[in-house]
Amino acid sequence: MNNIAKRTILVPYDFTPYSDFALQHGIQYAKILKTDITLLHIIPDLVTENIMLEKLNSIAEEAKKTYHMKPKVLVKPGKISKSIKRTAHNINAIMVIMKTEGPKGKQKYFGSKAVKVMIGSDVPFIVVQGPPVRYTIKSVVVPIDFRSENKEKLSWINFLTKFYQPSIYLFRPNITDYRIRNNLKFATRFLEGRNIEFELVHARGKQDFVKEAIEFSYFLKADIIIIMMSRFVTWDKVLLGLREQKYISNDYKIPVMCLNPRADLHKLGGFY
Repeated sequence: MNNIAKRTILVPYDFTPYSDFALQHGIQYAKILKTDITLLHIIPDLVTENIMLEKLNSIAEEAKKTYHMKPKVLVKPGKISKSIKRTAHNINAIMVIMKTEGPKGKQKYFGSKAVKVMIGSDVPFIVVQGPPVRYTIKSVVVPIDFRSENKEKLSWINFLTKFYQPSIYLFRPNITDYRIRNNLKFATRFLEGRNIEFELVHARGKQDFVKEAIEFSYFLKADIIIIMMSRFVTWDKVLLGLREQKYISNDYKIPVMCLNPRADLHKLGGFY
């Protein structure tokens, strides 16, 4: 996250209205963070490269007229699930802002394309379903559970508060578990040590934790939810329904920042 002015925000673009939403979010973040923005279109082979590049340049010119900021453009061949992650890593993107239209058919059970794209990425993704509601970030909801990998969430809270002044809400399950208790103690020390104000909110425990976190975020009119992706996706998790999928396809179209566990932080012991 250092020297971000030299870095870029990557926006996968497929010429649909939903990818226009991602572009609008990308423009807003780029202006606040003072970074570049790069549009990426994935093609199956190089046959249509020049045509797609011309179309993408046209979108960039329109963005310059509308938002007074011209994105860079890239056209890359390959599979979407791999090419976006690889490109984000290769160009040292600070984040990827990607659209989702929600899961369809079997994707509801086996995970949407968005989840498949994000798993294993070393660059954070912000997944959006609609246009920006407002220019800034006023409230951030951070679900806290028993997993040790949550540490990366705190690093991004710290990062966002350097550019925005959001209210931070740590949302915890309504259960007694030493791992959750230790995670909350760690989070409290981390945030207080950086003079970041926050509020601890208890779930009621009357329904699924993810659903309660989403409902609370909607009640709060949260601008973003920060979640951690699963380190390993097993068939059990798939059959029970991926937690990540429930967040990113939420009915209220709240943007979701998705982080993958970093191996270096995991070796440090995470929260507990």
